[in-house]
Amino acid sequence: MEIPTYQIHKVMKVYTKQLTQSRLLERSRALGGKSSMDQINISTQGKRQAIIDQVAADIVDRITNFGPRDEFDQEIVDKLESEIGRKVDFNKAKKSDFVFNTFDEEKGKTTSTFPVDDSRFLINRLEDLAKEAVNRNMET
Repeated sequence: MEIPTYQIHKVMKVYTKQLTQSRLLERSRALGGKSSMDQINISTQGKRQAIIDQVAADIVDRITNFGPRDEFDQEIVDKLESEIGRKVDFNKAKKSDFVFNTFDEEKGKTTSTFPVDDSRFLINRLEDLAKEAVNRNMET
């Protein structure tokens, strides 16, 4: 088996680079430095916000799928209902469509549906309220 010299040079170059990086890393660790290649620093505020976002998403998912289950959920739903001025029914069918008829000379009467989706606004607002409530609970 014949190995071309350029392949040997490539292997030697990669090996040399790995040794050099290894030595630099060891020297950095010996001096008390941290390896910046593999670490990402997230501030405590960023970690806190990530936790709040995850918990709020879980709460919103639970409320929209099963309705308010406890006092905490009910507090959030009550706030949302007071803001929009009407009760929100989380148990009704997910799809509510606007049904309308069109009259055409060729086809006659045609019944069509159009999705009515103001729920995205409600879900977004519910997420905001859940984040506020979780934030309040984390502070106490």
